[in-house]
Amino acid sequence: MRPVIGIDVAKGKSVIQAFIKRNAPYGRDQVIWHTPNGLERLLQILAELEMTTKTKPVVILEPTGHYHRTLVQRIQSEGYDIILVNPLQAQRARRTSLRKVKTDASDAWHLGDLYYQEEDWLVHPCREEHLMDLQFLTRQHEFITSLYVQAKLNMRTLLDQVFPGYEGVFKDLFSKTSLNLLDLCLSHEGIQNRDEEDWIQTVREATKASRSEAWMNRKVDNLKAAVLQNPVTQVSFGLETALRSMLKTVRGFQMQLTELEKTILELSAMIEEVKLLETIPGVGTKIAAAIVSEIGDATQFRYPKQLVAYAGLDPSVFSSGKFTATQNRITKRGSKRLRRAVYLAVTCGLRVGINLRMREYYDKKKSEGKPHKVAVIACANKLLHHIYAMLKRRQPYTL
Repeated sequence: MRPVIGIDVAKGKSVIQAFIKRNAPYGRDQVIWHTPNGLERLLQILAELEMTTKTKPVVILEPTGHYHRTLVQRIQSEGYDIILVNPLQAQRARRTSLRKVKTDASDAWHLGDLYYQEEDWLVHPCREEHLMDLQFLTRQHEFITSLYVQAKLNMRTLLDQVFPGYEGVFKDLFSKTSLNLLDLCLSHEGIQNRDEEDWIQTVREATKASRSEAWMNRKVDNLKAAVLQNPVTQVSFGLETALRSMLKTVRGFQMQLTELEKTILELSAMIEEVKLLETIPGVGTKIAAAIVSEIGDATQFRYPKQLVAYAGLDPSVFSSGKFTATQNRITKRGSKRLRRAVYLAVTCGLRVGINLRMREYYDKKKSEGKPHKVAVIACANKLLHHIYAMLKRRQPYTL
């Protein structure tokens, strides 16, 4: 048996416990700080353990937020194998003790002991730098998008109190022209105190581009119709300030999303896996980048069902005695970002029927009496099988 070091990771520090073999600890538990000196001390202990046993040790730990990433990168850079334990497995290992003890030292001990209870552990692969960068970018894009959606909802709430009819003036309420026009026409005196010439001049300043007279007149007519529906004759100072603040916030999010999308497109153009997934009908660059960045190296999965389980799309099973459940939900015990990206890929492929294979499979499930969401989840499961084959064989998607 190989020697092992169990690490309980926390913020800023970790507790380690080394084992020469099962039930044979190597020294006492130690606290390792996540500093250059602390990491050097960890590597020194690994080297001492290797010299003592004449065998390269392995490191086992439980992923803890983002705190384990620096530790994993440093250990892998020295050529040591890393095993990341599913938190459910780690929790089950802690419960095997008769005494109810929960400390960092006991967690590190249980992780080291857990290594000897299994035989076919999967070594965590070294993530390539460009895939890690892509993951950072796609996750940041998802985060900013969620804030942007909430900002737009808040802005609609304020706008309904200031200018209720404005939403029907432009097809896109949050376009540059629309936001510029709102910024120009908002005033403490009110929106109704403007004549037709003022509106024409305001619209011309807001567009900042060459527009036809017919377009200008149509927008002015829409604005005048919206003004007639406006019961507010005077905008309060607080409401005006709040709406201008939301305008600034929405513009800021739009700029950030534009920059992030530009960087994602530039990085995705250099990644072969993204180009492969773009051959799937309905899958664009952003969705393909999100899927690739969350999967990482597809060779870490031995079978496609492992990838499906990693996404949390595998069905749960419940059977006891003569009873076997027929309505089973998906486990949702995997990467929620990968699950969401695959769900979006299926939805985009089905929306206009451009992915004929998914449409055929979806119709088959519907003919069996499955609800819409159940059929879409089944398609997502199927699509992940296709993605696994594409990444393993390096072949594009074929209908």
